[in-house]
Amino acid sequence: MRSFIRSWAIAACILLTPVAADASPLTYTATGGLITGTLNGTPFTNATWSIVGTADPTNVVSGNFFSGAIPYNFLAMTPFLTIHSGSSTLQATLVTSGSTGDQVGAVSLDFNNFLPGITGNAFSYILGDGSLFGGGFGVSGTGLYITLQSPFSGSGTQNNGIAETYFTDIGPLIISGHTDQAATFTVSTPSAVPEIDPAMGGSALSLVAGVLAMIEQRRRRASLVA
Repeated sequence: MRSFIRSWAIAACILLTPVAADASPLTYTATGGLITGTLNGTPFTNATWSIVGTADPTNVVSGNFFSGAIPYNFLAMTPFLTIHSGSSTLQATLVTSGSTGDQVGAVSLDFNNFLPGITGNAFSYILGDGSLFGGGFGVSGTGLYITLQSPFSGSGTQNNGIAETYFTDIGPLIISGHTDQAATFTVSTPSAVPEIDPAMGGSALSLVAGVLAMIEQRRRRASLVA
């Protein structure tokens, strides 16, 4: 009897083993500092910052700004911003202004036609008319023009628009100044989150219920015989 129960319990555990979630999205992260400004009226000075967003790389779109002078790759997403200023931490999600066609996300740019060898990656906006927002949270340097479709790690000089108003879910973000500190931009694969296949989970629960019913029937028969 114990052997019978143990065998069915093992089978049920196998069926309930989590399966890895689809890992097709990639995580995009930029870090830098030091910046000064306000977030919804709350001031920060000489603060460090980080932005992270996750999106499906198959949705990357390519194009050119300024009549073809600046090639770009863009991936729409919802970037989450964290600002560390002294002992204070401010957080917000970058959103669009609400204008028709505006998008926010990660963009990779090739400035070679204007600045030989210079490229950049940032979290910024593409406006409804197809133009690029004047600012962005990112990094500029060499070797940074990428497809945004595979893992990457790069660093360079911080590149933030000054006196630009960014739109967030808690109010306007205004950068009034920054220093040219080092900044980074990475593309990575998120850690797989275990999940149970709903169909397998239902089958496993039915199996366990059936086994428990069989055990209960045998217990009752044994008690009647006794």
